[in-house]
Amino acid sequence: MNIWVPLEIGMTMGLIMFFAVLALATAYRLFDFPDLTIEGSFLFGAVGFAVLQKAGFGYLGSLAGALTLGAAAGTLTGFLYARFRINKFLTGILVTAIVYSLSLRLMAGPNLGLLAVSTALDDSLASLGLVDSGTAKILALILISVGVGIGLVVLMSSRYGLRWRVSGSNPQYAQVLGIGLITSSMLALATTNVLAALSGTLLAVHQGFADVGLGGGMLIIALASMSIGDRLLSERRLSVPVFVVVSSLIGSIVYQTVVAFAVSAGLNPVDLKLITALLVLVVLVTRHKSSDDPLTERN
Repeated sequence: MNIWVPLEIGMTMGLIMFFAVLALATAYRLFDFPDLTIEGSFLFGAVGFAVLQKAGFGYLGSLAGALTLGAAAGTLTGFLYARFRINKFLTGILVTAIVYSLSLRLMAGPNLGLLAVSTALDDSLASLGLVDSGTAKILALILISVGVGIGLVVLMSSRYGLRWRVSGSNPQYAQVLGIGLITSSMLALATTNVLAALSGTLLAVHQGFADVGLGGGMLIIALASMSIGDRLLSERRLSVPVFVVVSSLIGSIVYQTVVAFAVSAGLNPVDLKLITALLVLVVLVTRHKSSDDPLTERN
């Protein structure tokens, strides 16, 4: 077996899925919000990009539209939760259902092809002449990941980011400080769902199509990656925002690389969700006695 092939696949997919993992980790760890909307935003971003491309918009215009759709989904979740005090899980499920129907309406069918966009991107990367298109794609994704990661750390460490974090972790204290819970919740979840939409867009371009099933199973993959990252990286020497970014990146790459090698070794792709669920279960059980583990409940 050629080791480089699954390694390249794992690195590429890990960097693409990193933004979805980061969306889940940021919402959960920084805003204390288990946001299920990111599965819908993941799909919404991919569909929005594909539809705008078909309509003749350029790359940047299509990307801006895709990210706007993700932000809109997150904003709606934040508004419904903060304004009407709907359960966090239920809010995410409701908005995801809305997004799914809207995605079908936008595409007017089950899928849209992006092969021309994907091919043009590969040709552009290959034309650089420095490395092959696969390696160039990985380097480009690394640059994007580093830029987004640094931007998120700066934002979460700023006055606005701290207000959002306080609103999520301690709403009562936030109200005492005069922080608007509705506005903070809307902006915080808009930010995380922009990340999910970016991940969905990148995956659609990489695969050459946008499909209504694109977000299926994304949450369990993101949860597995987040759990692996939390397990491999120590939080003690890092600030919380930096830990969230770095652990999400490490967890996403490790998970996708392991999956790529497992499939290359003969694992049936049908069993991936089962294996992923068992992996998450093992990680959670082994961390059960950890007092600072946010993924397990303490009596």
